[in-house]
Amino acid sequence: MQEEEMKEGNEAASKGSEDIAENNSNAEASNEEQKESCECCENNDEDEISILKKRIEELENEVSDMKDKYMRAMAESENIRKRTAKEKIDGIKRANKGLLLSLINFMDNFERALKSFDNDETIKGSEYYKGVELIHKQFIDFLTDNGVSEIEALGEEFDPNLHEALTMLEVPDIDKEQVVEVYAKGYKLNDELLRTAKVVVGKPKKTE
Repeated sequence: MQEEEMKEGNEAASKGSEDIAENNSNAEASNEEQKESCECCENNDEDEISILKKRIEELENEVSDMKDKYMRAMAESENIRKRTAKEKIDGIKRANKGLLLSLINFMDNFERALKSFDNDETIKGSEYYKGVELIHKQFIDFLTDNGVSEIEALGEEFDPNLHEALTMLEVPDIDKEQVVEVYAKGYKLNDELLRTAKVVVGKPKKTE
């Protein structure tokens, strides 16, 4: 009887050991599965982070490209604005230049008419002549106020950039070419040449 009880006890102990071993084995297997699952999750997280980083980089490149296009468009718009403004100003200048030249040509005739009375003291002393002189002065003031100035010519050294020589003649007692007579005055509009002076140029007389 005792032997049977001992045998049953041993069998129970053996079975218990087997159960414990089996449980330990199952636990180890479960741990391995959990470890593999964690590693898989970590790999998935790394893949997602890599994808997100790549997408962020793509978006940054797109933003940079759009910013570059925007800056180019703004620069082009500014260039167009400046070009349009310059063309408008140039157009106004051309129109003003044409008007001023017309007034200068008119004033040439005006001055010739005044000069024709130089030897007539009766007319020069009249109120009519004084009124004409006043109108002439108003013309000059108008041109001056609009940036027009007369080019110095008479007695000056001949400058082909400012003077147009209608004729040349030998003149004694000079050592270089110079203007000896002005047929039509020259003018500048600010620093820009408006019209050359039409002149007679004297040149040094040849010595025999």
